[in-house]
Amino acid sequence: MSRRLILWCMAGILVLLAWPTLADTRVALSRDAVAMGDTVILTIDTDQPVASPDLTPLRSDFGIGNIDSSRRVGFDGQGVRASQQIRIELRPLRSGMLAIPALAIGNQRTAPMVLEVVASGGARTAAPARSSTASTQASGPVFIDTVIDDATPYVQQAVGVTVRLHYAINLFNGEFRQPEPPAGASLQPMGSDSRTMTVVDGRQYQVLERHYLLLPERSGALRIPGASFRGEGESGFFDGMFGDGREMVSAEAPTRTLQVQPIPAAAGRPWLPARQVSLHVTSPPSTARAGEALDIVVELHADGVTAMQLPELQLDAPGAQVFAEPAQSTDNFVDGRPQVVMRRKFSIVPQQPGALRLQVAPVAWWDVVADALRHAEIAPINLQVASGIGRYAAPRAPVDAAAVDVDAPAGAKVLADKLRPALPWLLGAIALVLIGALAWWASRRRHHPDERAADIATAKPGDAMKPASQASTDAADFRRAVKAGDLAAVARLLPTMASPPVRSLAEARAHLEDRAQIEATSRLEQALWGAGDAEAARVAIHDAFAKGPRWQRRKAATKPLLPPLYPEH
Repeated sequence: MSRRLILWCMAGILVLLAWPTLADTRVALSRDAVAMGDTVILTIDTDQPVASPDLTPLRSDFGIGNIDSSRRVGFDGQGVRASQQIRIELRPLRSGMLAIPALAIGNQRTAPMVLEVVASGGARTAAPARSSTASTQASGPVFIDTVIDDATPYVQQAVGVTVRLHYAINLFNGEFRQPEPPAGASLQPMGSDSRTMTVVDGRQYQVLERHYLLLPERSGALRIPGASFRGEGESGFFDGMFGDGREMVSAEAPTRTLQVQPIPAAAGRPWLPARQVSLHVTSPPSTARAGEALDIVVELHADGVTAMQLPELQLDAPGAQVFAEPAQSTDNFVDGRPQVVMRRKFSIVPQQPGALRLQVAPVAWWDVVADALRHAEIAPINLQVASGIGRYAAPRAPVDAAAVDVDAPAGAKVLADKLRPALPWLLGAIALVLIGALAWWASRRRHHPDERAADIATAKPGDAMKPASQASTDAADFRRAVKAGDLAAVARLLPTMASPPVRSLAEARAHLEDRAQIEATSRLEQALWGAGDAEAARVAIHDAFAKGPRWQRRKAATKPLLPPLYPEH
C-alpha cells in the first residue's frame, strides 16, 4: 500500500471519529447596523465538508462581494476537531430592517438574522471600531486596520494615515498596497514600516504598520481607497499533510470618505494648519561686544505639520549685521501624524556699543483643534553691547568749553608766563625734528625705487593711503577673528586690509596670492551667504590665514623705450 493511500486512510479515520461530536454550524455578522453604501461581513463556522453554502436567498437584498475561507484542525476534550470558516462580504441594496435567511450548508442550516441598514443622512450612523471588509474582521486570520488622523481636515492640512495589516498565520509572500486617492489630494509614504505583536479578541496577531501623509488640495468630499493584501499563507492541517501547506489569503479595507473644509477667511498668510506650533531660542546670549559675532539658534516645533509647509525663520536686529545659515529640519511620525523640528542658526555682529534688541519674527498658524488663528512668538532678547576695538570703540565725549574752570590755579599762570619767551625756540626745535624725519623717510624711499614705483603705478585717482595706526588695528582685529573662528568679522576685515582697501570680499579674494587663502575665502562666502559648511569654512580660514593674508605683489610701471608721438601737456 502506498504512503499517500495510508495518509488518506488515516485522515478519513480521524474525521469519522470526530464526526459525531462536531455537528455544529454557527453564523455571525461583523455589525448589527450599517449605513447605506457600507459593507458587512457574514461569517459561517461549520464542521460540514461542503465548502460553499447556497447564497441564493441573499441575492434579493444584498450584493455578494469577496468570499474567503480557511480551515482549521484542533484537539478538544472529545478528540480531533476539523472546522471551516467562510467569510462573505455583503453590500445592502436598500435601507431598512433586512432579513438574512437561513442558509443551507451540507446537511445543516444557519440561524436566520436581521441587519439594520440606515439611509445616508439618517439620524443614526454606524461607526465601526475597525475599517474592515472581507477577511478584515478580528475573527479572521488576516485583517486590515486603517486609522486617519482627522476625518474633517482643512485644505492643505497634513493628515496622517496609518494602515495596519494583522495576520495570525505565517505569510510566505504577498502584496500589501495602498491605492492612490483621486485627483485633488496626494498620498505619500512616511518613514519606514514597523512590526509589533497584539492580541485581538483573545487571538494573537503580528502587525505590519505603514504610515502615509495625506494632503488635500481642495474642499469637499474626498474618498480614500482602502488598503489591500493578497498573498500566500499557511494552510490548515490536512493541506499540510496532502498538499504544499499553502493557501491564498486576502484582506481589503473599505473606502473612507473625508469632508475637507476650505481655508477660513480669518486665517493668516501664509496658511499653516497645525495642532501646535512653538518657538524657542536655545542658550540665548547674555553678553555682546561691538564688532564681535555672537550666535543664537532658533527652534520651531510643530505638531501636524511637515517641514515643507513651514515658513522661513527670520531674525531682526537693528544696529547689527545678521548672517543666517540654511535651516535644518527633522520630520517624524508620532501618534499617527507628522511632527517636525526646524533649527536655524544666526550670527549677529553688533556695529556699535549700546542697547541691542533681537526679535525673532512671529509665526502665524491656524489651530485645527480650536478653529482659531494663533501666533507662535518669543519675547525679544535685550543685550547691552560693550565697546569693541578699533572703529568699534565707544566715541569719546566732546569737551564742553563752558564746563572748563576758567579760574586756573595761580601757579599755572606763573609757569605759562615763564615759558612764553622760550616758545619761539621750542617751535623751531620741533620744526627741525620734523624736517629731519622727512629727510630720513625720503632717503629710505630712494633705497626702494621699485616698490615706490609700483605703488605710484597702481594707485588710482582718489585712492587714500590708510593711516599706519588704523592698518595695525585692523590687522590685530583680523588675527583675533581668525583665531576665534568669527566668520563675519573675517569677511568684514579682510577687504579693509588690502592696499588700497576694497569694498567686498570677492574683490579682496582677487588680490590674494596664496591659493589656499583664495579657496578658504570662497568657502567663507558659501558659508555666510550660501549653503556651505560653516565649520569647514572656519577650519580653512584658520589654516590659511594663520600668518596673515598674502597679497599679490604689484609690478612697477616700466618706462617706454621711445617718447610718445603726442606727449601729454
